[in-house]
Amino acid sequence: MSFIKRAGLYCFRQRFKTVILFWVLTLIATFMLTGIAVRDAAKCATADVQTAIGGKIELSLDTDGHMGGGQQNQWGTVYGYNGDLITQEIVDAIGKVDGVVDYNSEDTASYYGAGVDFKYLPAAFGLSYTQYGEAPSYTATLSSEKCSKFQSGKYKLVGGRHITPDDKHACLISKELADYNKLSVGDKIKMYSLDSDAISEFEIVGIFDGTEGTSGNPLTVDEIPANCGYIDYATMFELFKEELNGYQQLTIYVEDPVSVQNVYDKISALPELKGKTLKLSIDTDEYDVVSTPLESLQQLVNITILVSRVTIGTANLDVQINAAYLLPLYLTGILLIAVAVIASSWTVVRSKPKDILTKMS
Repeated sequence: MSFIKRAGLYCFRQRFKTVILFWVLTLIATFMLTGIAVRDAAKCATADVQTAIGGKIELSLDTDGHMGGGQQNQWGTVYGYNGDLITQEIVDAIGKVDGVVDYNSEDTASYYGAGVDFKYLPAAFGLSYTQYGEAPSYTATLSSEKCSKFQSGKYKLVGGRHITPDDKHACLISKELADYNKLSVGDKIKMYSLDSDAISEFEIVGIFDGTEGTSGNPLTVDEIPANCGYIDYATMFELFKEELNGYQQLTIYVEDPVSVQNVYDKISALPELKGKTLKLSIDTDEYDVVSTPLESLQQLVNITILVSRVTIGTANLDVQINAAYLLPLYLTGILLIAVAVIASSWTVVRSKPKDILTKMS
């Protein structure tokens, strides 16, 4: 009788044990196959996540020791920054650094514009400190898409486009304000700035939502988020060319957060920054927040399959099982079966032929 036939007859006689062994091996194979697939999916997702989230480097003013002497006015002592600003020359040089994919400057409440030919949503007090009424604040930016409230998802563009560095006399307004004045993308509005004592015309290039239900009980129109919007930086330079000749802050976006230190070193070495009262800092908070839970997941997967720790990464994991995974699976199965057979036959191998015949009789 052949070995295979004997094995078949044995399995048929020991049906209950055979079924148990079959399901145990099936479960082991399934868990192992799943672990390998998840591990490889996490590896493949790492590059996509690093590109999508990226890293950030902040260039800001170094105010320590550069605030100058205080000047007295009716409100108290005012200190002015007497150091360097971030000039366009510096911005252009940073944009050429290898690894830098984008940059943005965001200056909140830098422009206060009273509506000349439109009305703001009313508040409890109607202050009229200009001939056109109260002036809510606007954020000056190079790229509104990169501004914090759009990046966080609080605001979302629902019409038109974002402000870009090439824009001039462009603005974004809220959907609430647009509906209140029956305004749409492409319309032009006029605003009066008390600081520059000038009326400027802006084209509405985009409309955003996210301000609904956030007003509370405002006392002034500036406290209503729907009344506040975004304008381009070029208009700010035009209006305040005597006082404003640079940016106060610049966010630099790096494609791969893993190489952010390398890009940081290249920017630090730029001749345009030598001797300037500016400071660089690395910001990887967004990447760290997203990567931490996935790093824990990958560590768990690695423990489950006794392999080496994989690099961190996160994304929508595309888990696929292909033929390449079957070889280690089969080898592991054969190894487990071999160990089980050797362990179970060890008592027989140790016995002498005479003892075996005695037991059989």
